[in-house]
Amino acid sequence: MQRKLLTSKEAAQYLGISLSFLRKMMMNRVIPMYKPNGKLCYFDPADLDAYLTSVRISSQDEIRERANDYLHKKSKHAL
Repeated sequence: MQRKLLTSKEAAQYLGISLSFLRKMMMNRVIPMYKPNGKLCYFDPADLDAYLTSVRISSQDEIRERANDYLHKKSKHAL
């Protein structure tokens, strides 16, 4: 049987951060965790993936495309 949840050390490695930084994130409730016995913390990889993809930075092409769409719509309304 394969375990689905990660330990703190495994979660830090998964995220590519130090264990101390993960602990700071845990104290600030930045990422969800599970504490079944009130002591050890476990993390769901799906939650970690959601955290990693929560703030997406658009590419220059995407920004240009949105700007062009905005200007095109604005010029239609001006007529």
